[in-house]
Amino acid sequence: MSTIPERARRPGNIDDVLIATEHIQRHGDDLSRRLLVLPDMSSAVADALDELCVGAVIAASVLTPVSPDSRICGPAITLRYGRLDADASGNRVKGRGLQFGDRDLYGLGSPGDVAVMDCSGATDAAVVGGLSAMWAQKAGIAGCVVDGAIRDTDSIQETGHPTWSQTRTPRAARYRYQTLAINSPIVLQGNVVRPGDYIVADRDGICVIPFHSVPDVVDHCEDAQLREDWLAQTIHAAPTLEDLIETLGSAAATTPT
Repeated sequence: MSTIPERARRPGNIDDVLIATEHIQRHGDDLSRRLLVLPDMSSAVADALDELCVGAVIAASVLTPVSPDSRICGPAITLRYGRLDADASGNRVKGRGLQFGDRDLYGLGSPGDVAVMDCSGATDAAVVGGLSAMWAQKAGIAGCVVDGAIRDTDSIQETGHPTWSQTRTPRAARYRYQTLAINSPIVLQGNVVRPGDYIVADRDGICVIPFHSVPDVVDHCEDAQLREDWLAQTIHAAPTLEDLIETLGSAAATTPT
């Protein structure tokens, strides 16, 4: 694998053979900005995904934000962990489970990327804590989505780094997990996420937008927002419900909430 300038951003904890690609596709920053200004971002994107028959949606009750006011949108960089096959004591003696891929992942990413971590169904140990969140923030990573456990919740909140997870536990992944792959396709709650797919997340949940569908999703969301703004203004301006029904006519029966 060729040497790249970004190598200086990586601590080199992980063997390059585990890195599927050092470069991912990204759209211009304007597409992320256009989604981030929407008032109910994930809901708008979820509607667009339904209409376009693409992507995936995960509820906030499944992957929950540390801070409810967090919202992110950006291309995914991915990391897959797996459970080691012995107990923590035995692995500690053998020196197994000491190197983790989060710092190298953050270094491979560009500012605005979203780190997405697949723990292969394991939730008994945390792969992101306060120091990892600080490192991600230093690298300019927009946020972390962990299909597994995190810890150091107070410290993560203090950093202000947006982080979603399936659960939380004080137990570390050290001696228990190993890095399997970086920037390869992963699974997020049963949904495939490829490097470069866009992740949209806020307090309502997480949406996965396939890379090539991002421009169409953004356009659909903006068109829908114009219609919703008009309807909201119409509802606000109507003196009574009867006046509102008269103004909208039969359209009221087919207008989505």
